[in-house]
Amino acid sequence: MKTNIPTNRSRRSGFTLIEISLVIALLLGLIAVAFIGIGSYRKGSDKAKCKMQLAAVQKAVRGHANMTNLPNAAPLPSAAVFGAGLLMETEPACPTAPTGGYTWAAVVPAVGTPYGVCSDTTTGFTHVLTVAETEGW
Repeated sequence: MKTNIPTNRSRRSGFTLIEISLVIALLLGLIAVAFIGIGSYRKGSDKAKCKMQLAAVQKAVRGHANMTNLPNAAPLPSAAVFGAGLLMETEPACPTAPTGGYTWAAVVPAVGTPYGVCSDTTTGFTHVLTVAETEGW
């Protein structure tokens, strides 16, 4: 006797709407986490670039002061530091520009004192070399 009960072979295979929705939600969650991570990575890389540029300028200024016997607090405006044939060819650009920028001291800094500071007006971040980072310069 034949019955009309469908067998496993005749059923249609595929995903349900709930399974597809779950996969899409999972992918969106992973993408959101990636974007958050990229933002914090960028902030960290901007800070590192800022500190490297500040260190380069600090070393150039300190080296010039040592070679020319300039005392601490001697006038040294940024116009005497950046330019063709001067201590540094070009003034470094802040990685957070146009909202951020460097402020340079107008005098030779004492040993362990930073010559420049980077500050961003929109985020309020300030990057400056600490005493530990400039010790002995």
